[in-house]
Amino acid sequence: MTEKELIFLVVLDDSKEIFNALRYAARRTARTNGRVALLYTFETLEFSHWKAVEDIAEIELREEAESKIKEYENYVLTFSNKKPKKFIMKGDRLECIIKFLDANKFISNFVLASSLNKSGGGPLINAFTMKHNDKIKVPITIIPPLLTEEEIDNLS
Repeated sequence: MTEKELIFLVVLDDSKEIFNALRYAARRTARTNGRVALLYTFETLEFSHWKAVEDIAEIELREEAESKIKEYENYVLTFSNKKPKKFIMKGDRLECIIKFLDANKFISNFVLASSLNKSGGGPLINAFTMKHNDKIKVPITIIPPLLTEEEIDNLS
């Protein structure tokens, strides 16, 4: 019987903590023969009267997303020999994540990195450990903000 490939999802953003989540996921997949999945979301722009402007803006946002994903993909590849799966979605970030996890049952783990933010670990951690915790059916791994790279490596 072949073993199921473990897929660790990391939702990309511009925070410095994202690299903790990426490092953990990449190191973990290298040890489990798994793979990282990268999800980049961007908001829908509404220019109601100017559909052509909206279309151009969306193309630019998608190109920016592809560029960012490439940067994060290269970081993952420094720890793992498997290229990550890459996904881009347009819309509200929380709704995109919920829809993505619901539609992609192959995700084994959702990796988030906590921030030092006084109002909690960050918007995604707050959302998925409280208000929306009943909307996902996959384990969440939260990487604490004060772990060193060595500590992250040891945990993964």
